[in-house]
Amino acid sequence: MDLWIWLLLGVAIVALLLVAFSALRGIRPAPPAPLDAAAAAATTVRSAAPAALTAEVTAEIDRLVRSEQKIAAIKLLRDHSSLSLKEAKDRIEAWAPGGMDAGSAAAPLRPAPTAEIIAGLGAGVRAEIDRLVAAQQPIAAIKLLRESTGLGLKESKDVIDAWR
Repeated sequence: MDLWIWLLLGVAIVALLLVAFSALRGIRPAPPAPLDAAAAAATTVRSAAPAALTAEVTAEIDRLVRSEQKIAAIKLLRDHSSLSLKEAKDRIEAWAPGGMDAGSAAAPLRPAPTAEIIAGLGAGVRAEIDRLVAAQQPIAAIKLLRESTGLGLKESKDVIDAWR
């Protein structure tokens, strides 16, 4: 008789475990409710065309970038445009004081023409870049140009490519 009780108890435990497992498996989170038009508009990505910056805002961003206050510059740019945080950060990282077009936050930098950049270099720096370009060491030439002018990587590469 003891054997029958243990077998019956084992079957009951297995049955309870199967019921519990199937009940837990049936529990699923509710699907998200569809967005109404207002909620959908609020969750869309900011527009790709940022609002135009005034000359005063551009000057203030220039001042903040010069004084290494990038967070404040990013906040100011976001307050006066429709850029996302990442877009504003990227623009401030590439910002050259006085280089932004005051009419548009979308214009990254106004690169100076290559001839102006070359003319602005000292004779020694020009000679060294000439030597590096002739020796087919463009990376060293780009590095020297960036150190001498403060240009970004892409602008420096473009100047060195045109130098050849």
